[in-house]
Amino acid sequence: MNIRKPTDYTAMFTTLDTLMAAQLPQMELYCEIGRLVSGRAEKGAAVAASEYLQATYPTAEGFSPRNLRRMRDFYRMYGNMPELLAEAMRLSWTQNVVIMEAGLTMDERCWYIRKAAESGLSKTELLRMIERSEHSEIALGENEDTCYTVENDEFSEKNWYEEYPVYLPRQDFLFRMKSLKSS
Repeated sequence: MNIRKPTDYTAMFTTLDTLMAAQLPQMELYCEIGRLVSGRAEKGAAVAASEYLQATYPTAEGFSPRNLRRMRDFYRMYGNMPELLAEAMRLSWTQNVVIMEAGLTMDERCWYIRKAAESGLSKTELLRMIERSEHSEIALGENEDTCYTVENDEFSEKNWYEEYPVYLPRQDFLFRMKSLKSS
């Protein structure tokens, strides 16, 4: 049985009231609550915050103990990476939860956050992409805008020829092979 140790959460509750009064957008509010809860050393801070918010703001939704632990985890995951945090803040809370709970590496999370932000993916589309591991279809360091064109091929062939002077384009090679056979 879990027995709650007497802890003074007065400062945390006061800050929660200030955050709720600020009328912040959902993602900003959840990030700030995550920052507040993650700053507490007590194991039960998320549950205490959840109970307080549900009792004080009964019409407000999204403050279950599980969701407050997610807010804490969200802040812990991205709090030290301001650029990625800013990108994650552009997504909905549901999209962020899907990405956080998918068992992805940080690079994979980053890829899905960017993809969801630029494509406006729904939760269902995002889940399908994660299930299909679409992040693995793009090689590391490869620019997504890279595509095969005749110009790209000619450019790479010219570079190859400059680096390796004995390199012959396919047509020249076949012509020379025919010449050697007929001699």
